[in-house]
Amino acid sequence: MILLLLALGALAVGPVAYRSLSGRPHALALLDGLVYVAVPGLVLLHLAPEVLGERHLLPLVAMALGVFAPLWLEHQTHRVGERADHAALVLGISGLALHALLEGAALQGIALDGDLALGGAVLLHRVPVGLAVWWLLRPRVGVGLSGVAIGGLMAATLVGWGAGGSLVAMLEGEIVHLYEAFVGGTLVHVIFHGRPAGAKLADDRLAPSFEGVGGALGLILIAVLAAGAGAPEAHLHEGDHAVLEFGSRLLGLTLESAPALVLAYVAAGLLSAFMPTGSIRWMARGGHLSSAARGMAVGLPVPVCSCGVVPVYEALVRRGAPPAAALAFLIATPELGLDAIFLSIPLLGGPMTLLRVAVAAAAALLVGWWVGRLLDPREATPEDAVTPVASGAFAERFAAGMRTGLRDVVDHTAPWIVLGLLVAAAATPFLEGGWLSELASPIDVLVFTLLGLPMYVCASSATPLVAALMAGGLSPGAAIAFLITGPATNVTTFGVVSGLHGRRGALLFAGTLIGFTVLTGATVNAVVADLPLPAYEEIISDEGSGIQRISLVLLTLLFGASLLRRGVRASIGELRSGLGTGSHSHDAHDHGEHGHDCGPGDGPHAGDGCSSGRCSVPAASHLMGDEVGARGGRGGAGEA
Repeated sequence: MILLLLALGALAVGPVAYRSLSGRPHALALLDGLVYVAVPGLVLLHLAPEVLGERHLLPLVAMALGVFAPLWLEHQTHRVGERADHAALVLGISGLALHALLEGAALQGIALDGDLALGGAVLLHRVPVGLAVWWLLRPRVGVGLSGVAIGGLMAATLVGWGAGGSLVAMLEGEIVHLYEAFVGGTLVHVIFHGRPAGAKLADDRLAPSFEGVGGALGLILIAVLAAGAGAPEAHLHEGDHAVLEFGSRLLGLTLESAPALVLAYVAAGLLSAFMPTGSIRWMARGGHLSSAARGMAVGLPVPVCSCGVVPVYEALVRRGAPPAAALAFLIATPELGLDAIFLSIPLLGGPMTLLRVAVAAAAALLVGWWVGRLLDPREATPEDAVTPVASGAFAERFAAGMRTGLRDVVDHTAPWIVLGLLVAAAATPFLEGGWLSELASPIDVLVFTLLGLPMYVCASSATPLVAALMAGGLSPGAAIAFLITGPATNVTTFGVVSGLHGRRGALLFAGTLIGFTVLTGATVNAVVADLPLPAYEEIISDEGSGIQRISLVLLTLLFGASLLRRGVRASIGELRSGLGTGSHSHDAHDHGEHGHDCGPGDGPHAGDGCSSGRCSVPAASHLMGDEVGARGGRGGAGEA
């Protein structure tokens, strides 16, 4: 009975906490970050045993449908979007009620068994559930109905406790699991697009830091629950073992990647500080082929991802940069930053890394030359004149470079690197057996080329994913195809190219890139079907060297500082803006609530990837002049 009372009290923590902290905006920002991270993490953790342990993808598909179906409806009309948001909220609360029903029944069995560790884990994860319900409902429906919802969850818990194991047996069917996954997805949707129950903090520069602390606490909570909350080995089921194995693979991948990433961030800062200015004028020299080569040479080492390079590309074109140079820069820049090159060596091996660099350079050169010669350059306008960057003393430039590499570039790439590592660690069980090797070439090349076209996949995050795919039997040609089209293109890229050069220019750009990628991938498979790769089992081993462990600590500090500096919303917004999942109404509130993201800027596509554009300003402005950075990241200077 004590366990039941504690379970009911855990749900009441939410309203009590928000009411008692109503006059403390920093504490509310902390709770905001905790909810923003913990609740989606709990949804994924609930699905993880079934998905990873049984290799059953349907729950993941159902969750994705719950996330993206309301997004699709929101983009139809404003009224339909509001109704979709309300429906998603109702479904999410119903899913929590169903889960509370099952938890009540499970708690009765836990109490009979005397399993204190498992009971503590259940109680621990009910606290953020109560916080989330109040966080979501209080601003929308007021205190009364929010209290009714909390009471409903308590009642469902009591009913489950009374029914016991018979209820669990009745609700263990696949349909119920899929429904839970679907409504869990709708809950994630509402969390990411909802407004917090706290006060507005737009003018408080400390709010992101407190929100970041809350997000860090949410991550710690998920990690504790994933580890079984200290439960003995005997209490772990097959699905729980799968979760622990996922954690081991993730740690191994991160250990292997950490030294390369730390080195890359330092190198990116030095590059941004000491590369000569006036690169725009240099790129404009020579004919189409020479101009493309110059744009490619400038773009390859610049540490800016796909949605971050789009504002810079637009500013280049509007200032009269030759289309050949601008297009080569557009492709080369997101293909290979220094972080991706250094990361490729341990994960993909030296030969595959050299092949990746060569194909990326060739793609930028060919598309820039072939498409650029068919497009007319735009006339530069007076306000687009280049503002030279002051060189400064060596110490000043070095300090500025370190700020760029260890702060701005980290802010821009950290969410994508974490996402890539998570996907790679989760995908490994599904890639075993070598079934990918059964796809015939060039079909596999074409499939992975088309998969990469609409996606935003940062070059760094794509690297561990491709390492896992190749360990599962993916051919080198198909891997190269995905590494080219994934980072180089996305829906925003095609929209900007179409807006600047017309639909014909966008079709030429897409067609040339697809044709080159498929032809190159098929050629790679025909010439070098087998490439020496690092043993993936050794990569995902969680036994790291001393250098790897020190690098992991440094990387954790860098990523943690980024989370505290920007807050959870801006960090996750980096992914949302790249994936094109921003909401037309809720995002505006979220951005204004904490002042994390930039507002409308110049040009028809200025809103695209604004978070990324902001983070790309420091590196890009050293290369292209301050005016490019100002146009690319206007509104977000406070973040960068």
